[in-house]
Amino acid sequence: MRKLTYRKIQNFNAILTLFVLFASFYFQYIVGLIPCPLCLMQRVCVFLLLAIMGLSLRTLKKAHIISLLQIIISCAGLFFALRQLWLQSLPAGEAPACMPGLDVLIRYFPWQTVVKTLFLGSGDCAEISWRMLGISMPGWCALYFSFMALMGCFLFWHTRRSALHEDNL
Repeated sequence: MRKLTYRKIQNFNAILTLFVLFASFYFQYIVGLIPCPLCLMQRVCVFLLLAIMGLSLRTLKKAHIISLLQIIISCAGLFFALRQLWLQSLPAGEAPACMPGLDVLIRYFPWQTVVKTLFLGSGDCAEISWRMLGISMPGWCALYFSFMALMGCFLFWHTRRSALHEDNL
């Protein structure tokens, strides 16, 4: 794989990631949907993906490492999205209890509780407040993170072969 091809693919991924990020801000600040803890963790993963895509590279070996980081962060985001989908699929009585907002959690609860809530979610995460084409917001996020993980695997595989070829020159 050439650097130019790698750059074109990552530019497309970055544009898609910016769209997802701006959509999350649109839903929060324009539509008025308050993000739950799992939504915030998914947003952190989107920020991290955008940050690693912006890293400059001089060799395909660095592109290989960036692709590996992209896979790891995408899988983390996929975990949070799938966890939220699982919470949404639970019957009403089995969903975890609702917790106070994140600002109250940070102020009054021990940090272990805050971290547990961020990684496992709360009753707020089980609420479905938006759908498009019958798919809830975490479903769309799961599709996005799956795509980014697959693109990371594709780039990892092709930059691996190119980096090995680059070393032999």
